[in-house]
Amino acid sequence: MTLEPRFFKEVTLLVVGFGVFTPCRAQSRLSVADAVMAAVQSRPSLQAQAEEVHAAEGLRRHAGLFPNPEFQFQNENLRPGQTYTRDVDTLALLSQPLDILGKRKQRIAVAEESRSRAQSDYQLARWQIIQRVKLAYWEARGAQEIRRLWTTTVGNFQQTIDYHAARLSVGAIPEQDLLRVRLEGERLRVSADLAALAATRTRIDLLRAMGRTDFEEIVLTEPLEAASTLTPSGIEQVLARRVEILAARAALRQAEANAKLQEVSARPDLNLTLGYKRTQLPDALSGVNTALASLRITLPVSDRNQGNRAAAEAEVRRQRHLLAAAEAEVRADYFAALQESEFRRRELSDTLEPLRQHAEEITRISAAAYAEGGTDLLRLLDAQRVGLEAELARTQGLVEYRQSLARLESAEGVDQ
Repeated sequence: MTLEPRFFKEVTLLVVGFGVFTPCRAQSRLSVADAVMAAVQSRPSLQAQAEEVHAAEGLRRHAGLFPNPEFQFQNENLRPGQTYTRDVDTLALLSQPLDILGKRKQRIAVAEESRSRAQSDYQLARWQIIQRVKLAYWEARGAQEIRRLWTTTVGNFQQTIDYHAARLSVGAIPEQDLLRVRLEGERLRVSADLAALAATRTRIDLLRAMGRTDFEEIVLTEPLEAASTLTPSGIEQVLARRVEILAARAALRQAEANAKLQEVSARPDLNLTLGYKRTQLPDALSGVNTALASLRITLPVSDRNQGNRAAAEAEVRRQRHLLAAAEAEVRADYFAALQESEFRRRELSDTLEPLRQHAEEITRISAAAYAEGGTDLLRLLDAQRVGLEAELARTQGLVEYRQSLARLESAEGVDQ
């Protein structure tokens, strides 16, 4: 049997064109928005951070409570042989601490700022999880695409092996050519197995970032090609949105509120006491009833809360330095992400895409030349390798561009 060169062209071109790989069984489909939503809803560390907000809310409510009064009941002149109702003096006192010098108000202010800081810390943890999930998604999406390319290549190259086996059976080619083709097929299968392993690893990393405990097979549906580029925001808008800055500012406000609390804590404590005393007079058949009233004031002579005030002022200065450091870090992060996204975009459009087109053209020319007997098998295989490597490089470039856009979104403070 003799195979026509045209048929060989069609077979070899299948090695260049990559078809769509369809999984053999039903799998759950996942977009990047679904992955982010699942992580926000089910990530245990984020739920633990949310409990800190509830704890801060409870402390805020407690800070606004007034101190409890104190009741004291006392008997005096208790001696053996006495009649309790006639010979014993009775004293009943009700004491109420007076929190009227600004301490309660400042405690409430500190608790409010503590709650605000807890909310900012929660938003920061949420933002970090979203960023981690996005980067993991695009890494897994790229690995899935690379696995599809290798799987399709292996399947298509099997037709090339079958074709050469058929040619060998009719004596059209030497056995050495068939061995070379089979060796190339084995190399492709090894690379496909490694790509499948990498896809599994990145899929598990994605599910771990989402907080999932079941590592089922999933199909990532987000297209690698970006629909559009982001319009950069101004640095002032970035500073106003970034959750690290909001958290640092909340920490500074909390430190300032605590410094004021330590200052007012040096003020005297007041305690009002009202009471009743029944005194049994000598040689009298009935006792005398007396009302009591007192005001107790602490005197801040030696202890004026100096240590706590100094520590609180130092904490304010520390939080100011941390805020300045956070702003500097955000500026550097934003401009680095902006430059990276622009570099990845140019690399994709100016280098990787033309490289893939040139490699496809070289592969077509080599396939046609081999079909006409104008070149040998090794040159054809080299051309096909170049075409595959160019396609893989473009896929990796798409992944890195998508990840650079995700970093830019995070740098701009986008939490969706």
